Amino acid sequence: MKVVQTTLSEAEHKLLEEYAKKNSMSIKAVLRQAIRATVQGNVNPNDPIFTCGPSSKKTGKKDAGSEEHDRFLYGENT
Repeated sequence: MKVVQTTLSEAEHKLLEEYAKKNSMSIKAVLRQAIRATVQGNVNPNDPIFTCGPSSKKTGKKDAGSEEHDRFLYGENT
């Protein structure tokens, strides 16, 4: 598992806390549920970002992969 940290306003935290209590859930459970509901159906498992191998074969090779990854994955017109 990965740890994700964020900052909430007092009002947001209060709303989150009240929702969790009302639904007999922990704050963690509420946040996980909200994340799943937000991203559900928005991830394409066939997207080249998940299916293509590394763009660089050599470690330490300098290229523009971090800046131009969309062009490398999806083509010139992205």
